[in-house]
Amino acid sequence: MFSFQSLIHQKFKKLKNRFNITFIIAFIASSPILAAAATNYPLKITTPNGTTLIKSKPQRIVVLEFGLMDELDLLGIKPVGYGQNYPGEGDIPDYLKPMAKNAVGVGARDIPNLEAIAKLKPDLILGEAAYISNLSPQLNKIAPTVLLNGIYGNSDEQIKNLKILAQITDTESKVPAILSTYQGIKSKAETIAKKGGKKTVLIGYVTPSGIFKALTANALATSILSELNRENVIKKTERTQVMDLSTEAILEYNPDQIIVLLTEGSMAPYKKLSTDPLWADVRANKEHQVYFMDRDIWARSHGIETLEIMYNKAISTGFLTAKPVANTNK
Repeated sequence: MFSFQSLIHQKFKKLKNRFNITFIIAFIASSPILAAAATNYPLKITTPNGTTLIKSKPQRIVVLEFGLMDELDLLGIKPVGYGQNYPGEGDIPDYLKPMAKNAVGVGARDIPNLEAIAKLKPDLILGEAAYISNLSPQLNKIAPTVLLNGIYGNSDEQIKNLKILAQITDTESKVPAILSTYQGIKSKAETIAKKGGKKTVLIGYVTPSGIFKALTANALATSILSELNRENVIKKTERTQVMDLSTEAILEYNPDQIIVLLTEGSMAPYKKLSTDPLWADVRANKEHQVYFMDRDIWARSHGIETLEIMYNKAISTGFLTAKPVANTNK
């Protein structure tokens, strides 16, 4: 038979256990391992171009580089302004248009319109370090400016950029899921590419006059192709990352596969090139190994979302298995 004291003791023990469980659950939920801590402002961001002080969570962001725009999109951030392509080369990549629906174009990414940026009253400007470092003093007079390696950054650099942008925008909790998805798509593409065997590739776009502009060895697409068991036949490097090739030169390189990059989906320049009688002798053409990809994706933007699109397109077209899927080469 229980005494009154014994009953009180058991009740207290149950309450204590319940308190401990509640405490443990609360501790786990607040753990930095399982739940990202909120960003503390003011925040100092240091890049090779200097240190930028961000006083509070940005609400009006102008982004001047597609790769950084890409990563903001993954984080669910919509800009008020964005950098564009040059006139006649499209506005921005198609997949970024929904997130920029209510934003304002502020001119070319490397020579933006400073007056247009100022009119938007941004509280943060993001840009490409290689493009606009010289404009940094002027941009910083408008709003705090962070310059990162977007267009020339490899996949590791893009992951670093994502983490910096997540910290700036207080969205770090989204990063693990984003990277998990990215790594899954990349691994799938690499596995398929390994089974398909190593191939040599020529990649580039065709001008309206029918000139083939090949991406050179220092183009970022070259390293991405290397990850996919593909070797760029162009070994030269150029400051512009492209070089002109005649049809005769293409025949000399004689790659296993050719990727033709389309501007806004237009096949007209390629059709002009294909009327050259020598094109019929190009091995990749004869063996149905000419693949069509998006120039914005492969040559202008290299954010994480862009990389996912690259890998998925390389799979879906049959490029990685060298077995083109019907209707992809038309």
